[in-house]
Amino acid sequence: MSDTPAPSTAATPASNAKAMTIVTWIAQIVVVAIFAMGAIPKFTGGADALAAKVPGGQSAVYAIGALEFIAIILLLIPKTAVYGASLAALIMIGAIGSHFGPVGMEGDFMTMFMMASVAFLASVTVLALRRKQLPIG
Repeated sequence: MSDTPAPSTAATPASNAKAMTIVTWIAQIVVVAIFAMGAIPKFTGGADALAAKVPGGQSAVYAIGALEFIAIILLLIPKTAVYGASLAALIMIGAIGSHFGPVGMEGDFMTMFMMASVAFLASVTVLALRRKQLPIG
């Protein structure tokens, strides 16, 4: 038998911080990917069905797409990611609410509803993990 101690399996503060950083970036990339999949069609004519259902029509779709692109940019910059997550969460609250109203959940709109729900949860995750960056309290 050897007298050398067994390696410790306890997590160190440094490994916890690294894990939280990885989880935060995964959540940010999830939001960015979902927003990119949703925003690009809004500017390339692939969101006609949405434009027909939302109040404001195509102008509202362009505005939503612009806000999504702003959130994407903010989420990709570490110092502004918390603001991007805040904007993304607010956009997704509106998206989820619209599915219970004029947009509905028929056909492809159910998939959009599910993606909006995932993006909302990922945004809230980023907010929770980056809460110390918020300029409040």
